[in-house]
Amino acid sequence: MIKYWNDIPERLHLKNTEGHLWLANLDEEDPDNFLGFLSDDERVRAGRLVDHRNSTRFTIARGILRVLLGHYLSCSPEHLVFSYGIHGKPRLSGRFQGKLSFNISHSEGFAIFAIAKGIEVGVDLQKIHPVGNIETTATFFLSPEESGKFKALPGGRKLEQFFTLWTCKEAVLKVLGSGFNNPDNRILATFEQHEQADDGNDDIFEDKRLTLINTPMGFKGALACLSLI
Repeated sequence: MIKYWNDIPERLHLKNTEGHLWLANLDEEDPDNFLGFLSDDERVRAGRLVDHRNSTRFTIARGILRVLLGHYLSCSPEHLVFSYGIHGKPRLSGRFQGKLSFNISHSEGFAIFAIAKGIEVGVDLQKIHPVGNIETTATFFLSPEESGKFKALPGGRKLEQFFTLWTCKEAVLKVLGSGFNNPDNRILATFEQHEQADDGNDDIFEDKRLTLINTPMGFKGALACLSLI
C-alpha cells in the first residue's frame, strides 16, 4: 500500500477517488536538496523550530511533499502555492486549487504522505513509546465503550492498541480539517485492515473511511478518507 518516495517515476497519475501513500526516511535525506523548493513562509516556519533536527526534518518533509505534488501536477515544486485551514491543514491554492488533496504525518525520522484525487485525506503516523498512566490517558480520546474494552485487554497488548486507536482518531480528525488539540471521544475507531487489491495493484487506496496502514517496525499508522463527490 505504501510506495517509497525515492522510487518516484517521472510522471504520476491518479483516477478520481484514488490515492497513493508515500513513505520517506527524513534522516536519510539532505535538506539542501529541498530548501530551494520552500516558500518564504515555510523557511520561516523551519527557522522557528529551536531543535535543529526538527527544523531539518520539517524542511525535508515539505520539500518532498512539493516534489511529489509536482510530479502529479507536472509543475516545478517551487511554483506550488498552499493555503491553510483554520486548524492549519494545508491545501493547494492558485491554479491547482482543488486538483488534489493531501496530508502529511511524521514521527521521529519517518514521514507518510497521502495524496488523492476526489477524496479528502487524513493520515497519522506515531512511533510507539511508553505512556504513563496509560488507561487514564486513553480515556481522554476513547469513547466509554472503547475505554471499557481497552481496560479489559491484557497488559502486554495495551501499548500497541493505544497507538492503533490514537492514530485512527488523529487521522479522522485530520480528514475533517481539525487536530488533536481537542480530542473527540465521540469518534469511534471502526477501521479496516488493508489487504492487497484483487487486481494486484497494491499501490492505490480508494475511498475507504478508515484503514490501518503498514508502517515501519515500531510505528503505528492510519488513513482516513472522505469522498468529495
